[in-house]
Amino acid sequence: MRGCLFVVILAALVVSVVAWFGSPVLASTVISAALENAGYHAGSSTVTATSSPPPKLLLGRADRVEIAGTDVDFRTFHAASLSLVLTDVDVLARTADRIRGRIVGAELKTADGEPTTADVDIDGPADAAAATIVVDGPTVDRVVRAAFLDAFGVAVTATELVAPNTLRVSAPGATVQGRLEVNAAGAIVLTTPLGSTEILGLDPSFPLRLHEVTAVAGDLRIEATLDAEALIGG
Repeated sequence: MRGCLFVVILAALVVSVVAWFGSPVLASTVISAALENAGYHAGSSTVTATSSPPPKLLLGRADRVEIAGTDVDFRTFHAASLSLVLTDVDVLARTADRIRGRIVGAELKTADGEPTTADVDIDGPADAAAATIVVDGPTVDRVVRAAFLDAFGVAVTATELVAPNTLRVSAPGATVQGRLEVNAAGAIVLTTPLGSTEILGLDPSFPLRLHEVTAVAGDLRIEATLDAEALIGG
């Protein structure tokens, strides 16, 4: 009898140790699988789930989940890297309370198809986090020149971003200015007397929705919202 009791106690201790030390690995594996099922792939990636106490992870609850990856693809969207931290995560329900972090080298679509990238800073509620994208002035200049040449056959000689959301475009013999805004399709367009021209857009497969664009200190600042729960398969 005493021998049987010892075996039961030993088994309980083993299970407790496995739950304590093994639950973070199990939770991280489950979250990694959810990311892959949602369309996330990376050249290198780490997912770390932590909770206090650790066995709470066996119930599908994580206090903190860190996702870091390089050469990242989410369906047809691509970025050089990302580093995100989600808090109060329900692993099984694929939900979280908040998210913060940064996406580096996120690819933006341009009218001429030339690759253009920008960094995205993220902070807020996981289902609708505030995201800010800054596109520097030289990149805007290049994109606008290509867009005008493609859409109107006009060779632009200079561009100037003017607060709050104006872009001045100079060409031989004329200077026009237009309003920068986000259209119904979620792309950034420039509206001038010549018409409306799409300047920048984001791959629609990524759950980042653009909603406002302004000119700040010679750069283009884009405000957006990220549905991070869609990233983890919510």
